[in-house]
Amino acid sequence: RQSEATPMNELELRSRVCAQARAWLGLRESDDSYWPIMEVYNSIRPLPRGYAMHRGDFWCAAFVSAVAEALCLTSWIYPECSCPKMVELYKAAGRWMEDDDYTPLPGDVIFYDWQDSGQGDNTGVPDHVGIVVKEDMGLLTVIEGNCSRAVSTRYLRVGDKFIRGYGLPNYSAAAAELTEDEPEDPDEPEISEPELDELPVLEYGCAGWSVCSAQGLLIAHGFDCGPDGADGDFGKNTRTAVARFQRSMGLPETGKVGPATWRALLLGS
Repeated sequence: RQSEATPMNELELRSRVCAQARAWLGLRESDDSYWPIMEVYNSIRPLPRGYAMHRGDFWCAAFVSAVAEALCLTSWIYPECSCPKMVELYKAAGRWMEDDDYTPLPGDVIFYDWQDSGQGDNTGVPDHVGIVVKEDMGLLTVIEGNCSRAVSTRYLRVGDKFIRGYGLPNYSAAAAELTEDEPEDPDEPEISEPELDELPVLEYGCAGWSVCSAQGLLIAHGFDCGPDGADGDFGKNTRTAVARFQRSMGLPETGKVGPATWRALLLGS
């Protein structure tokens, strides 16, 4: 939980977005491990254009939107399941960058047009999207959903001919608004105790989106859940990660995610 004494800032928000995208790396269609991400997308309210994702749909835009939903940032990372429609939202908000030579920041949303010829500016219909997580001397690292039917990493250069443009979430405004919403008492929870009590108790052998969510939070806190990342399967690696996290927070090392551990994962206390 943030407070006026420790205000949230733009860099922190960008880092959280990148961490959430990384937490889902490796989830794929072939074993249906990607589907919890689509469940996050389908939980967005209001659901963009009233369309819920189905297995077999292209899901790159839904992936970006699910990252936003998981972090309560859909007011700034505009949710959609269509790349062209998502671009329209950024344009309408004045947060669209058309210059392909723009050097993006981590957390920026990158759009592609694979049919671009490389002649002149790329102005075609965008057909893919991802989240920039790093820029280093002109080399971009991007995490994308539905990249070879999985959450995967792509590397390309600034100014690549296939770059259609960028959506620029207003992280500065988001940080200011989220900080303004904080109570003066840093110990006051954002989520009430009854709400925390309603969260499921997770333990070894559990599976599903709640596990995936807990794994994503663990990874965001720096606790590795194993090579499969946030796969929605509460196995030995996740149990070990939970116990290590509990130890770091001074909690009993049960290896289970109950109300106290949920509170620590969600509120940092």
